[in-house]
Amino acid sequence: MKLSFLLVSLYFWASAQSHDIYVHMMPWFETKESNGGTWGIHWTMANRNPDNIIDGKQDIASFYHPEIGAYASGDPTVIDWQMGYMKTAGIKGIFLDWPGTTQAMDYPKNKENCEAIIAGTERAGLQFAVVYEDNNLNLAGVPDKIAQGTADMEYLQNNYFSKSNYVKVNGVPLLLDFGPQALFDANWDSIFTPLNPKPTFLTLWNQHQQGGSMVAGEYAWVYSNFLDGLNNWYNYQDVPLKVGVAYPGFNSFYEQGGWPGPGFTIPYGTDTFHQTFDLALQHTDIIQICTWNDYGEGTVVEPTLEYGTQFLDIIQQASGTKYTRADFEENTEIFLLRKQHANNATMLAHLEERYRKLIHKHD
Repeated sequence: MKLSFLLVSLYFWASAQSHDIYVHMMPWFETKESNGGTWGIHWTMANRNPDNIIDGKQDIASFYHPEIGAYASGDPTVIDWQMGYMKTAGIKGIFLDWPGTTQAMDYPKNKENCEAIIAGTERAGLQFAVVYEDNNLNLAGVPDKIAQGTADMEYLQNNYFSKSNYVKVNGVPLLLDFGPQALFDANWDSIFTPLNPKPTFLTLWNQHQQGGSMVAGEYAWVYSNFLDGLNNWYNYQDVPLKVGVAYPGFNSFYEQGGWPGPGFTIPYGTDTFHQTFDLALQHTDIIQICTWNDYGEGTVVEPTLEYGTQFLDIIQQASGTKYTRADFEENTEIFLLRKQHANNATMLAHLEERYRKLIHKHD
């Protein structure tokens, strides 16, 4: 029994080192300080108030609570803390949930946060790629989806694709779409017309037939059929390029938070994470961890009060990185000192240099 477990562990460790591991990241969290005096809706949903403390924890729209408290996604100090954990865990970069350029609802603020996060990836020496939310065209009631989609693609080409740390697959920028849900089939050919080169374009799993003539493959996601769905997709979905998925579970807060949304549950914890991570390692070269910080859906691997760094410990051990748990601890210590000394320019400069040394010591 012990020998069998050891062999599986050694296979898992050796296998992970040959894979590119990314995390899916949400840019949509706001505090009262960043949001004009009111908490952002992704912390409150319809009925929560993070100003209230219940059993020592903020009353946020989640079963899990960030180790550093409810935060603003655009806060550079928070971003450095997040990127610091990713880098020291052996994660290669992020797949960033991108709202497009539509001027509606909270999309402009989310886009602004995305660009602060992208700047953070550059500071940390991490890569990034975009997961386009084409459904935002529906939610915003955009009358000409082709025109807006084309404008979004042009923005990506002019502002993101040329960055040295943008993820390239087959020599061209990688673009994922969370769908399709608003643009279908030849719509994608139309909105890609201005792009040169054309991206390596992936749809959500089981939807590549709706991705137009240039679709290159699919990426897996969390769904109610859990391991059955993943095994079926890995073994039987015939697409040229697959990006696998690993996740810790699915424990949505939508019902408790007064929002409509998925009602299924997948047990949340390290067992689920090991199962999905191991499957992805067996079947794909690129893995997306779902997610870094979707607190509402309960798919979080970011350090929390409930689970600490348990999920990042697994990634760190599997990735073969030279970083250790002590580097996790230093990353959080730097964050806390930055907050404590926010008005001390001399101390902040010292902490910035300390962060830089931590994050690049094994580059």
